[in-house]
Amino acid sequence: MRLPMANDASLSMTRPGAASCLSAASPFSLRHYQSDMQSHSHDHAQLVIPLVGPLEIEVQGRGCRLAPGFACIIAPGLRHDYAADPAHVFLVQESHWLPAALGDHPFVELDEAQRHYLAFLHRMVAEGRHVAGMEQVWLGLLTEGRGMGPAVAPRIAPRIAKVQRHMEAHLADPLTNEELAAIACLGLSQFKHAFRQQVGTSVSHYLRMRRMALARTLLARTRLPVGEVASRCGYQNQGAFAERFLAETGLTPSLWRQQNGRLP
Repeated sequence: MRLPMANDASLSMTRPGAASCLSAASPFSLRHYQSDMQSHSHDHAQLVIPLVGPLEIEVQGRGCRLAPGFACIIAPGLRHDYAADPAHVFLVQESHWLPAALGDHPFVELDEAQRHYLAFLHRMVAEGRHVAGMEQVWLGLLTEGRGMGPAVAPRIAPRIAKVQRHMEAHLADPLTNEELAAIACLGLSQFKHAFRQQVGTSVSHYLRMRRMALARTLLARTRLPVGEVASRCGYQNQGAFAERFLAETGLTPSLWRQQNGRLP
């Protein structure tokens, strides 16, 4: 497969995509790929940024030879093919959310500010360090760099990150916008606007995505009854949980577990 260079002005752009579970560790990692072409998809967003050497990558039939100084933004659900010299190094970010506008532009040339922050990210990941919120800052820089509007004010961004951490720790609880706005120390309308601006989706949609991601993890990696999985994901009614899960995945919880379970 011969793919055009990422800095080719004629490069076509499409929407990237999705499908597996994220680890609880840092969303950033340094990776190497194989020279043989691989293909997969996952249910989370992924950013692939070359640090040393290029990556041959194709997202739904649109591809490029992604060189350092560029990034590939793969939105949830899209199959992608990729290959690289095993000696090459890439920074990979995995995220359960993606600012909506970024998904329309899979191949991005990094500007000076983005390259500067990328150098910081590289150093932090290489040293095994992680600062809360740095993934949001990075996505905000990419969004702002494409002229998609300013990032959330610096004094607000940590509050939204704090709310996300609270949501993650209390997915079983009946969280309300009013409660979350209080945690952010913001008025309700200001909170909802700031959350959408920083996270790229509404509070309710983000919460549903995180609960469904937890449900997939519990179904695949535990033997918990479906009713208990529902409860841990904030659904007191197993039927309502099964209906939502079916709408999100196309499978009932039990069938999804049969097809994706990772227990011996």
